[in-house]
Amino acid sequence: MRYTNSHLEDWIEQLYREINITKPHEINFDRIAQALDILIVYNPETSFALRFNGMYTISLDSRKTRQEQWLDFAHEVCHDFRHMNDDKIMPASWKRYLEYQANYFAYHFCIPTFMLRAMDIPRNLYDAVQVIADAFKVPESFAMTRINMYFNKKRLII
Repeated sequence: MRYTNSHLEDWIEQLYREINITKPHEINFDRIAQALDILIVYNPETSFALRFNGMYTISLDSRKTRQEQWLDFAHEVCHDFRHMNDDKIMPASWKRYLEYQANYFAYHFCIPTFMLRAMDIPRNLYDAVQVIADAFKVPESFAMTRINMYFNKKRLII
């Protein structure tokens, strides 16, 4: 059988193609923010997102590395583009679910499937993790989780 994208993978691919990002080296959260009209501010506090008068702002923790800020940015993009809820009236279980979903989204947003498929990924897992982490500018632990997600899905389809 052939690898079939999930709805999320299709959505992310379409978004990246609309803003003319098709290769790992083109991924840059400042560029993405500009293309999506997102204001980024840096503060020495936990990262969060805010929508006010139709303007979306992501506050990134200035104490974190650029890689960590990238992961936080992806997480917050999910909340804006895929979760439009009032969390003041939301049950705690639903908030936990949305946080889980935003974390899952971040793996796919930071390392898009359509870009992974186009790469020559080494067979050795350690080498694959190194290549993915370097190409997508993410921590190795993040790359390891994402590559496992990718390979596990491929194994289920074969």
